[in-house]
Formats: sequence, C-alpha cells, structure tokens
Amino acid sequence: MSELTKTKLADLEEDFRSYKKIPSKIAEALVAKEWKPEDTNSWIKGSQTHTEKALTDLIKREDNKSYLYYSKLHMDISKAYASLSSELKEIVDKYLWGEYNYLSWYEIAEKEYCSTAGIYKKRYKILESLAIQKGIISEVDKNV
Repeated sequence: MSELTKTKLADLEEDFRSYKKIPSKIAEALVAKEWKPEDTNSWIKGSQTHTEKALTDLIKREDNKSYLYYSKLHMDISKAYASLSSELKEIVDKYLWGEYNYLSWYEIAEKEYCSTAGIYKKRYKILESLAIQKGIISEVDKNV
C-alpha cells in the first residue's frame, strides 16, 4: 500500500487525540440531521426528548455522512487502542487523552525518561496501529 508520511502521521495523531470528543461529534451529527427550520425557537419551549426509536431511525440513515465518518473513526481508534501493548496504552491514556495531552513529544520523552528517538518510535507504533485499522497501510506493509 503506502508508507506513512509526516502529513499522514500528523493527521493520524490528530484523529487519535480527538477520540474523547468523537461521541459529542456523533451526537451533533445526529441532532443536525434531525433539525428543521421550525425548530429555530425550540430553546423557548425547552428541550425536546428523543425516543429511542427516533434515535435508532436517525442512526440507520445512510445519508448522514458525518455520523458515518465519526462512528467509523471511533471504532477504528477503539480497535487500534485495543491492539496496543500496555506500555503504549499508558502513553495514549496519559499524553494523548489524559491530563498531559498538551505536551509535545519532546516533553513526553522527558517525562517518560526516554530518548527523543525512542518516544518517536513509540509514537509511530501508536499511529501505525490506527493506520492499519483505517486501511492506510496493511499488516504486510508494517512488516516490510
């Protein structure tokens, strides 16, 4: 297939870092698809409840591209995360999704008492797992 360029790695990292925000993006996609012009003043009426059937119907609509994109991304990241070693999961939990998510990889290397090259190898492994899930590269490419 293809190798992971700096641009692809940056995109994959952005996707990985956005994981915790994806459920709200899915909800926004569903609400936006359901919105009608007559709902403009709905805030005056108070929030309207959605039945489980109504939400299920929304989910089934295949023309909701935002919903499909975010739900697939969420699934891909979940599978990629599940395939990581415990050491890499700790890095993801702490530095991509956790309290230190603002740190650069150089700063992460310092906190982990790791060389810069070492932390970038770990970063690559994390992002490679997502690339495999998204079909950007295959397992064969990984082993070459």
